[in-house]
Amino acid sequence: MILGLSIRPQEVLINQQAYVAIYGTEQEVRSVVPELNLLSTLGPLDVVVIARGDEHDFVSRYFWPANGGDEDPVTGSIHAALAPLWSDRLGRSELVAMQVSRRSGLLHCRVEDDRVYISGQAVQYLEGTIEIPEA
Repeated sequence: MILGLSIRPQEVLINQQAYVAIYGTEQEVRSVVPELNLLSTLGPLDVVVIARGDEHDFVSRYFWPANGGDEDPVTGSIHAALAPLWSDRLGRSELVAMQVSRRSGLLHCRVEDDRVYISGQAVQYLEGTIEIPEA
């Protein structure tokens, strides 16, 4: 996994969704150039790069070539795993995260017992109904 990132992380963790590459600075996270062909071989796992933020509690970028895309602009699902990690490291239950992709997005995270609450602004682009047939 390290070979697929232009900057060597300080630490690498793994969860059910992704490899988590931890960097020392926000600038390193912003500067990482992913080798998407190499990262695509890691499927079904994706890759998230993170660091303590300069103005936010932590920053991230999320690469998912193994699952059909390049870099996700804002990924709420991975922050459900990142928030408890940073909550432990920073000793706080309420955090502000910034996904520093080209589009970027601000996420407010709260860790409470075995739950993580994530909020932020979104633009609704689809409305619909899903019907699940009875078995």
